[in-house]
Amino acid sequence: MLRLLFAHFEIHRDFYRLLNERNLVYLLKDVIIGLCEPQPEHSKEEAYARAYVAYTLYGWIEVWFQRGMQESAEEIAEMFKSHGL
Repeated sequence: MLRLLFAHFEIHRDFYRLLNERNLVYLLKDVIIGLCEPQPEHSKEEAYARAYVAYTLYGWIEVWFQRGMQESAEEIAEMFKSHGL
């Protein structure tokens, strides 16, 4: 899933570059949280783990955009996984 997500951003680079330039990247936050689906009915461990992954993923995406998407989608996905996320 990570590779597909980052590949999507890479394919639509111009659109996401524009979002970044207009300071609208925050609009992706709800989408990313929705993908990870932390729910109140989950066990506390699962709910917090899912929230951790969602917000970490959002942070990585935001920094990747700010850096001009220099790294490939494959490289970003590998870096994310290598950190155990």
